[in-house]
Amino acid sequence: MRSTIQSEALRSVSGLSLLAVYLVAFLLPAFVLFSDGSRLDVAGLDPAAATTRLLEPLAWSAVSAAFVGAYGVTREYYYGSMDRTLTSVGFRRAFAGKLVAGVLVALALSVGLFVVWTAGVAVFLSRSGLSLTLTPDGWRLCAGALVGGVLGALIGGSIGWITRNYYVTAVFVLVLPMVGELALLRTVPEVAKFSPGLALAALGVPGYQGRLLEFGPALVVALAWTAGLVAVAWTGGRRRAG
Repeated sequence: MRSTIQSEALRSVSGLSLLAVYLVAFLLPAFVLFSDGSRLDVAGLDPAAATTRLLEPLAWSAVSAAFVGAYGVTREYYYGSMDRTLTSVGFRRAFAGKLVAGVLVALALSVGLFVVWTAGVAVFLSRSGLSLTLTPDGWRLCAGALVGGVLGALIGGSIGWITRNYYVTAVFVLVLPMVGELALLRTVPEVAKFSPGLALAALGVPGYQGRLLEFGPALVVALAWTAGLVAVAWTGGRRRAG
C-alpha cells in the first residue's frame, strides 16, 4: 500500500497541469478576500485583529483541497489511463491510495499556501503601518483550515470517483461551493451553512459573521458529508470493478 500511495502522490505533483492546481489553491482564498472589499480596510484595527481578518480567507482553502484530492482521480479518467491502473493494482488499493495521496498533497499545498499568504499579509500590514501579529485565534484558524483540508481532499477524491469526469468534478468542488453556496449564504444562511463547502470553511472560521456553524457542529456535518461521499464512491467503484 505504501508504494501505491507514493506512486499516486508522485503523479499528483507531476506535469505542467499541476500549475493549474497551484493557481486554484491561491485564487480561491483571494476570491473570498476581494469579494468583500471591506476586509482590506484595516484602518482603526489593532495589529492582531487586522492579521486575523486578513488570514480568514484561508479557511476556504479546504475547497482548494477538494480540487487537489479529486485531481489524482479525474486526471486518470481524463487521459483514459484509469483502467490500466485498476488492472495493475486493483480497485481497493487504487481507491485508498488515491485518497490518502490526495490528503498528503493537499496538506503540503495548504501549508505552502499558508506560508505564502501570511508573508503577503505581513507585507500588506507593514504598508499600512501595522505589524503581523499571530494570536491564538490566528493559529486556531490555520489548524481548523488544515482539518478542513484533510476532509476536503477526501470529499474531492470521492466526488472524482463518483463522477469519473474532470469537468463535472470541477463544477461540484469549485463552482458550486464558490458560487452556489456563497449565494445561498447571503439569502438562506440557515440552510447554506450545512452545505459541504461552508461546513469545511467553518472549521477555520467558526460562526463566521453569525452565519456559519460553530466548530463542533461544523465538524460533525463535515464528517457526515465525508463519510457519506466516501461510502458512495467506494460502493459504486466496487460495483463497476466487478
